[in-house]
Amino acid sequence: MTRNLLLTLLLAAAVAAAAFGVAFVASGDRALRVAARQGDALEWLRVEFSLDTERFAAVRRLHDEFSIECSAHCAAIVAARERSAPAAEIAALEEHCVGAMTAHFRQVAARMEPAQGERYLALVLPRIRGHSHQGAPSVRLVP
Repeated sequence: MTRNLLLTLLLAAAVAAAAFGVAFVASGDRALRVAARQGDALEWLRVEFSLDTERFAAVRRLHDEFSIECSAHCAAIVAARERSAPAAEIAALEEHCVGAMTAHFRQVAARMEPAQGERYLALVLPRIRGHSHQGAPSVRLVP
């Protein structure tokens, strides 16, 4: 009796997992899945926040402009850490970087529909505190 119950539970779990997989593949936006798989943050933004061509172009310009500044901030922080700079200096560099990212994210959100912009900020702003400054923050589920 216990063996039949165990086999039934295993079979039910396998069927449920297969159904979930089929539903996941069949539903949702294929472009979003491809963008996520390729790590294309801009394409993810376009799809996830329903950016039309004009809004997406504005966001792309902001991203391109800020990426240079972001790289410089991260490089300064990494260099300060490598030369064992005083903790206060590193903290000031990190705070400046966080402030710049916050301003950038707010500029991006301002290019979106208001509700989408709020949703975007709710997603990205919590990810910048405690950021490692080894590159741009990730939008992956694990901060």
